[in-house]
Amino acid sequence: MATSTRKPVALVTGGGSGIGRATAVRFAELGYSCVVADIDEQSAKETLSMLQTPGIAVQVDVTMTTSVEAMVTAAVQRFGRIDCAFNGAGILGASARIVESPEDAFDRVMDVNVKGVWLCLKYEIAQMLQQEPVVSDPARWADKPDVCRFRGVRGSIVNASSHAGVNPFLYHSPYCASKWAVLGLTQTAAIEYAKDGIRVNAVCPYVTATPMLTLLKEQSPPDIQHMLDATGHPLGRHAAPEEVAEAVCWLCSDACPFTTGEHLKISGGL
Repeated sequence: MATSTRKPVALVTGGGSGIGRATAVRFAELGYSCVVADIDEQSAKETLSMLQTPGIAVQVDVTMTTSVEAMVTAAVQRFGRIDCAFNGAGILGASARIVESPEDAFDRVMDVNVKGVWLCLKYEIAQMLQQEPVVSDPARWADKPDVCRFRGVRGSIVNASSHAGVNPFLYHSPYCASKWAVLGLTQTAAIEYAKDGIRVNAVCPYVTATPMLTLLKEQSPPDIQHMLDATGHPLGRHAAPEEVAEAVCWLCSDACPFTTGEHLKISGGL
């Protein structure tokens, strides 16, 4: 077991835009070295240029085992370990009621949003299990030997679910199903690896001002457009990606060592 005296390392999938980009930027502001991964390598490189700390941009297709494994390998080869991961890569899918939804569209959403998270968990956790637990501040916790911070942690992971993962959302049954599934994966991984010093949690943002919101507005039928209107929200606005990023970084940090298997709604009162 070691005391952390180096920059921690964060891996972010979907880091080329939206919440993923904001999260990578925030990790860097907090002093993390960052691995920015996205299926669009150019957008990942653009995010990398925004960071204040060392990092690398990696092209990844989260639906492919070889690609996810290569992403984790690249992170470890560059930085030696992965302390935190945000599995933020995901897609919305087409807008349609169940009867009109094509089967291949369902398969694609589940492949990216569920299998993608599962594959990332699989290889991130496998790496974390090989890592020596790190104690952030042993002197502070010397009289509390059972507290997680004193015992040391191997890693912390946050998965991107959604408000649609805890509530129904019209015309987007594959997306809802996928985000509910992410919560199941999160809770299962959390209890399977809790004693190994690995925490796994999820965030469930409501409508956030990202490129996905633009797509959602363009393809959604008129009868749900009011749900996307910021003026109807209790706070009178959409969430900013940076607000979700703050929650992700907090869940990844050692500020909440007893928090695992949880999902944090970021919905402004909804």
